Amino acid sequence: MLRRHAGQAALLGVVKANAYGHGALAVTRTLQNLNVRRFAVATVPEGIYLRENGIEDPVLVFASPLPPFLAAYARYDLGVTVSSRDVAEAVAVTARHEGPLRVHVKVDTGMHRIGIAPEEAEAVTRLLERAPGIELTGLWTHFATADEDDPFFAKVQMDRFEAVVKAVGDAYRHLHVANSGALLQLPRSVAQPGRLLARTGIALYGLMADERLAATAGLQPLMRFASRVTQVKTIQAGESISYGRRWTAPGPRRIATVGAGYADGYPRLLTNRAEVGIQGHRYPVAGTVCMDMFMVDLGPPEGPGYYVEAGEEVTLWGEGGPSAFDVARWAETIPYEICCGVATRVPRFYRTRDSG
Repeated sequence: MLRRHAGQAALLGVVKANAYGHGALAVTRTLQNLNVRRFAVATVPEGIYLRENGIEDPVLVFASPLPPFLAAYARYDLGVTVSSRDVAEAVAVTARHEGPLRVHVKVDTGMHRIGIAPEEAEAVTRLLERAPGIELTGLWTHFATADEDDPFFAKVQMDRFEAVVKAVGDAYRHLHVANSGALLQLPRSVAQPGRLLARTGIALYGLMADERLAATAGLQPLMRFASRVTQVKTIQAGESISYGRRWTAPGPRRIATVGAGYADGYPRLLTNRAEVGIQGHRYPVAGTVCMDMFMVDLGPPEGPGYYVEAGEEVTLWGEGGPSAFDVARWAETIPYEICCGVATRVPRFYRTRDSG
């Protein structure tokens, strides 16, 4: 589906933040099997991790580099984001002494996070062209609002980027401007034939910030986060649950303790807000979410919760429980943060799915 939106643009798989919590190595290898051959991460250690585990395809590091660490880019053949003239000059020095560097010049068209001003792009390009040991691999920018309903500012950014492309000509092997939102909502971002890449991040994992957009695009979330009931007990009316006594039983209640908590990526803000799935039913979180456990109200002893026992699977989000969008709403955030927050101590298990 994403390839249909990308048209002639090749997909660049964004696997930063442990592939948005899904597991960087497993996701990268799966994407390779689907003939995605370019990747991006946020930091140098993330790139080194892929290299040390046998990933040889091009890997771009999004972060603005600090000059003392540029040698690592050469050593591990990682793409460098050139985000200022100072970085460009440091890259030129490093390439001369440490070996070749592949650079992607980042233009700030309005996000105002990192990047060179559009009017500086041509001068920085010429500086890099003259420096030995540098390959001008990419020219790129990043949209601030491409996943929102109003496309006005994204079009402004696109205009600014196209003006830069016109100024620098064919200096760069690749151009990349489309993120997941633009890929789905701004066809112009992948309309130019030839050198385009599309940086697919959150959409690879079946999610967007906006649930409506994800549904319209036919995305299917990949992650299912599950745990187990570790204990079940019955408490009486007026008894309280967990730290701070923030939940009090209105009558006799069966209470299940679940073996997950905020150290696993189940946000503390879900206290008394969220629901989980057990045996096809939805049950509310009761009391404060702890570091390694939280409790669930199974209802009166005579209800369906009577059949829940220790060892029962609990769906925190995904198939069989609430969605990541539900959990994000309860936690007052976006699905990106919910998935990225799943701790490394949580084991990941993978199953194949039709590539569609």
